Amino acid sequence: MRAQRRIRSGWLLITVLVLLLVVLGPVFAPYAPTAVVAPPFQPPTGRHLFGTDVVGRDVLSRVLHGGLPLLSLAGLVLIVAYALGLGLGLLAGLRRALDRWIMLPVDAIVVVPWFLLLAVIATALGAGPVAIVLTAALASVPWIIRIVRTCVLELATTGYVESARARGEPLWRLAVVEVLPNLRSVVLADAGVRMSASISMVAVSGFLGLGLRPPSPDWALMITENRPGFGVQPWAVLAPALLIMVLVVSVNMVTDRAFEVNRPAASGLSAVSTADGLTVDGLTVRDASGSVVLDDISLSLPSGCSLAVVGPSGAGKTTFALAVLGALPAGLTVSGTVGFGGASRTVGYVPQDPSTGLNPAMRIGVALREISRLRGTFDADPVAHALREVDLPDDREFQRRFPHELSGGQQQRVLLAMALLGKPALVVLDEPTTGLDAQTRDQLLRTLLKIKDSTTLLVITHDLPTIAPLIDEVLELDRGKVVAKAPCHDQKPTAPTPSRTFRSKAAPVLRVEGLAVTHRNSRPVVDGVSFTLHPGECLAITGRSGAGKTTVARALAGLHAPARGLVEVDGAPLHPSVDRRTVDHRRAIQLVFQNPATSLNPSYRIGSQIGRPLRLLHGMDSPAARDQTYRLLEAVGLEDHLTLRRPTQLSGGQQQRVAIARALAAEPRILICDEITSSLDPSTQELVLELLDGLRRNGLALIVISHQDAVIDRLADSILALGEIATVPPRAPLMSPELQAHNKVRS
Repeated sequence: MRAQRRIRSGWLLITVLVLLLVVLGPVFAPYAPTAVVAPPFQPPTGRHLFGTDVVGRDVLSRVLHGGLPLLSLAGLVLIVAYALGLGLGLLAGLRRALDRWIMLPVDAIVVVPWFLLLAVIATALGAGPVAIVLTAALASVPWIIRIVRTCVLELATTGYVESARARGEPLWRLAVVEVLPNLRSVVLADAGVRMSASISMVAVSGFLGLGLRPPSPDWALMITENRPGFGVQPWAVLAPALLIMVLVVSVNMVTDRAFEVNRPAASGLSAVSTADGLTVDGLTVRDASGSVVLDDISLSLPSGCSLAVVGPSGAGKTTFALAVLGALPAGLTVSGTVGFGGASRTVGYVPQDPSTGLNPAMRIGVALREISRLRGTFDADPVAHALREVDLPDDREFQRRFPHELSGGQQQRVLLAMALLGKPALVVLDEPTTGLDAQTRDQLLRTLLKIKDSTTLLVITHDLPTIAPLIDEVLELDRGKVVAKAPCHDQKPTAPTPSRTFRSKAAPVLRVEGLAVTHRNSRPVVDGVSFTLHPGECLAITGRSGAGKTTVARALAGLHAPARGLVEVDGAPLHPSVDRRTVDHRRAIQLVFQNPATSLNPSYRIGSQIGRPLRLLHGMDSPAARDQTYRLLEAVGLEDHLTLRRPTQLSGGQQQRVAIARALAAEPRILICDEITSSLDPSTQELVLELLDGLRRNGLALIVISHQDAVIDRLADSILALGEIATVPPRAPLMSPELQAHNKVRS
């Protein structure tokens, strides 16, 4: 680490010195850059330290003057390229209807060598700075658009961007305020590489004689002019050539290291090999202030065994898993020893939020083939085998889907398929049953039971009763400390509170008639959905993963245009797109998203994120919005001081409650809750359910998407399952008979 810092500091010093030479050089030049002061190609002397050039001008003076034109042109190229690239990349990612029209010319330009572009443009416009700037910018823009578009596609489906769309933020604010700050590290890292490339293109253009015209002082022009006398006076060529090389390399090295993303946390962790299983000894993690996040955790788990890590939100469960994987974020320091082994040293990881683990611009089949190739899996068809293993279709049509065309449960199983490629020695699963229906949960557990004998499983969960058949030992954490570590016993789920059937004489607040929703030009995901919802009533939407539950919710919120059907609020039809809805209609329906990690914008403090809908939808000034923000946080059981924190400083449960508070800031008539309790610990889940119950008593209508029987039985008055309304919620067993039998055998 110290060696890397010394190298980085060395290149930074070189870059600063070259830039000072470029900026201050003209001040210290002993002669005017165009003045003839001696015979041509004189060698270095006391009066002319680098000698003279082809017409007798002082080489040192021209070198001191010649860097500024090169750097100015390269900087102008970068400004033009990013102005176009950022704008078009953001537009392509946020407006999918324009994506094809933007990417077609991008794909055409990117295959044309830049020097051919230069030849065409210089022929049309004439040689000079304009041709160079235009050529170098055109050569960079397609790559900038591609990079920005890929990042925006990933961010466009996050909860905080879709919440901004749902409250009616204009396109410019979505791009500049919600998305662009979260592209900072990627754009800055690319800008360093792009700057080096721009300097090189400007220099080569000048070397080819298409840049500044003589007698202008320019490093590239100096090389071209003085080539005939290289054997007599080499410094006339070497001095500008070496400075160009040093400038390009130093800028590249400094920016590459300064904006390196995903840099691991500072580590005192020792990784050791073990015969099999997982061994952790003295694992301690501290934050940037030195406070203990995990405190001296030790355990030993044989191969073929499974460990469940449980505890309340904020207990340190995910931090423990990331520490074991050696993937802690920057700002944390870790010490201790972690070892795992077996037939393979490969590690698989399935994150809690599946959308963060898949490249939004890469098809499912391509992503699986990449992982298979990296892990050396050479089965006849490893992708199809991996998909079948997790009960997903293996046909070409499914493999060609993009992540946004899958449900959350399907995305999670794709990530599990990736994790299982290469027969890993350790698989870490963060809340694997979150958001899955009972049948899919059973299938997931059956898959994990099949691989259990050949690998070690580490499972983070709030749902221990469901995964009990899989677990051998339980590690309970609280505030980073081990509370208990014991064998897993059969966990009996708590009997849910009997459901109550709601009856209202009030007029419906929401009416849906014949709703059909599709993805692209495929057959409808759901068709013929019809229901009515009264004030204070709760409708539960259930069904298998991939049945279209979230898609229906997004269609009601105006985030996904339906193929056909009618949606009315208080008897008035809603426009299919939220962008065309009135302020009252945008306030009327609010959606709380499934994944707490992506529900909030990581670039802004909690107070500003709750306050924004208060100002936009209700016209509150800052003091009024601040006071109402405090009241909303209190309503969801959070303290006022959290307004000053950013989402990454909160636990998953706290993030979810903040997302609920932000939705309530609109004072909606209908609140749509998409699996909002699935990642919460029991105490936090109970607090949220009490909150929703209280809101119902005040007339708020609820639509709850959930696979948790306890939630449905607690809240639902009616159930919509695969297009059918039922007044009595069907009770599905939490475990299949096969898993229950397995559990009895283990006990």
